[in-house]
Amino acid sequence: MRFALTSLLVALFAVIAMAVTPQLYDVIVSVPEGSPSGMLEEMKEKVRNTQGAQITHEYSIIDAFAARVPESLMGEMGTMESNGFKPTIEGDGIVTTQNKDGDKVGI
Repeated sequence: MRFALTSLLVALFAVIAMAVTPQLYDVIVSVPEGSPSGMLEEMKEKVRNTQGAQITHEYSIIDAFAARVPESLMGEMGTMESNGFKPTIEGDGIVTTQNKDGDKVGI
């Protein structure tokens, strides 16, 4: 009886934890060439200040960074605009050129 009660409590806590934790998406956030210098830094700061989100890579050749973010933050960053410049937010993932064993090609 004690084992069954313990198992039930563990399962209940797991369900609650999954319901509370938002799903995170891997994205690449970039800004157009010529955009204001603080625009990219402002978006990075939003990621740093969002619980559960994290920057996974910062690019030096292009004005962009990769991150894991919740859907709500993707929407918020997508509406940010500075002097007519809008960021681009794209899904990040493995891209292939060969279709092996019925695998999906692309992201």
